Amino acid sequence: FIMNKLKVLFLTLLLAAFSAPINAKIVVLNAEVAMLSTQFAQEAFKNLDEDTGFIADRERLELLQAEGQALVEKFQKDQEVLSDEEKLDMQKQLQDKQADIQFLSNKLQTKAQEVQQQVVGTLTPTFQKVLGELIAQKEYEMIVAPGALLYADPDLDITEEVIAYLDNALTEKSE
Repeated sequence: FIMNKLKVLFLTLLLAAFSAPINAKIVVLNAEVAMLSTQFAQEAFKNLDEDTGFIADRERLELLQAEGQALVEKFQKDQEVLSDEEKLDMQKQLQDKQADIQFLSNKLQTKAQEVQQQVVGTLTPTFQKVLGELIAQKEYEMIVAPGALLYADPDLDITEEVIAYLDNALTEKSE
């Protein structure tokens, strides 16, 4: 009899513990997407896209990719009439092109990542201020990153709202 009462009490407590947070103000926020979607970030990426060194590297990469593709097609077309020495030479040329392509790809990716890190580093203090204001204003009890969830109702995602608040705060800051 006492065991049954304890079980009922335990189940009641368990149910109460798990049902309380359902009414809590829980929202989803992708902080990185919010910061990287601001006008400030878009301007930084636009500056990168217009950087002459970045443009030159990107054009060089596209040229190398086209040359590599042409080499592969030529090899496939002519492989039956090529000597072993010519085949080895073409393979070496292709390997050299692939190494150059990999180097330039990494270089471009590194530049883009540096811009992302600069943007996030610059915006983090403003982001934290805006987030603090939103938490106080909207009385959020929990903010969860999308990567930590299996599913969330899209209506719970406040990322777009945070982007708007960040853009507004950055505009006020620059005035």
